[in-house]
Amino acid sequence: MLMLRSLLLILLFLTASTAHAGIQETVAKLGGSAGVVYVVDAKGEVLAAHNEDRSFTPASTLKVVTTLLAAEHLGLDNHFETDLYVVEDQLVVRGKGDPFLVSEELDLLAAALAPKLEGQTLKGVVIDDSWFVEGITIPGVTSTTEPYDALNSATAVNFNTINVVVKSGAVSSAEEQTPLTALAKEVALREGVQGKNRINIGKSNADAQRYAGELIAAKLRAAGVTIGDAVTSGTAPDGEPLHTHQNSRTIGEVCGAMLYYSNNYIANQVFLAVGAAVKGAPANLDKSVEVADAYIAAHPELTGIEMVEGSGISYKNQATSAAFAAALALFEPHKALLRVRHESAHKTGTLKVTKSVVGYAQTREHGEVRYVVSLDGNGSQRRWDIVQALQTEL
Repeated sequence: MLMLRSLLLILLFLTASTAHAGIQETVAKLGGSAGVVYVVDAKGEVLAAHNEDRSFTPASTLKVVTTLLAAEHLGLDNHFETDLYVVEDQLVVRGKGDPFLVSEELDLLAAALAPKLEGQTLKGVVIDDSWFVEGITIPGVTSTTEPYDALNSATAVNFNTINVVVKSGAVSSAEEQTPLTALAKEVALREGVQGKNRINIGKSNADAQRYAGELIAAKLRAAGVTIGDAVTSGTAPDGEPLHTHQNSRTIGEVCGAMLYYSNNYIANQVFLAVGAAVKGAPANLDKSVEVADAYIAAHPELTGIEMVEGSGISYKNQATSAAFAAALALFEPHKALLRVRHESAHKTGTLKVTKSVVGYAQTREHGEVRYVVSLDGNGSQRRWDIVQALQTEL
């Protein structure tokens, strides 16, 4: 009987080893010489590994870690806030980094604020942008007019971008919910927009403040408030605001949109807000990096993740596969925020030299597994071939 039991254990071991050898061969072939692949089950057993000792550039998969920081320090059930005051017949707006202060949100803000301003005539809008330091430069962000290169600022509307239509020199808004402002028209003509296009407004904090002030004033006028065109920068007073607008989206929903659309601007707004929450305003990149480093130090299994910003756009961000698999273990309660493709909740990352995907896959023999795949620049399809192999071979 004892001998039979021993033979059964040996047989089970050999069967498991053969299964692991099969997937190991597959990931080695699909991963190529430069690829990194790491797969673990719920207990942390390594089921497949390829070049696992190499660090890799996580690209946008890093947004998973940014969400962990938001969960830890902002709370995914909380909301971003914007404070509003009236001082000497001017509306003073103090932004606190809300990444989703979009036109629809400004309609809600105006509807709530208008009754409190009934009978008043305001000269204009003062923007207090001091929650973030001025002129933040994100590593990896360039000077293009693409939306993903938008300026990060404390008071930012519509992601510091405009969406316009230009025909024969005439500029109009491409969005029914967004009135065309003077600044939006100037930017569209300055940048030579033709047809319909969404672009960022540039790298000027003054322009970001002006755009926010113009759009907020336009929304207030639509709600019946008498307010002038002047937009200036200034400082909010001490004391209770006249109104605090809470974004209708929770921070969890904001992070979900960041992950779903892989929005770099939102990611770094969240990353900077985390720094301000822990280290105090004004937010700057150094504070946020310090918070990230402290979070990693508090979770030794994450050692190997190095963050220089929150979106993954910088090649200076680095990670090891084991550390990222550990991040996925911490992220598991929030995995519903991720996209699902090929029946796998996942986050992709794309830079010129790397195509990556991390996430969770259901397998026949090992239940749900966590995987980290980072391939070379030609790995767009191969990364998914690996995910599907995990599902069929494990």
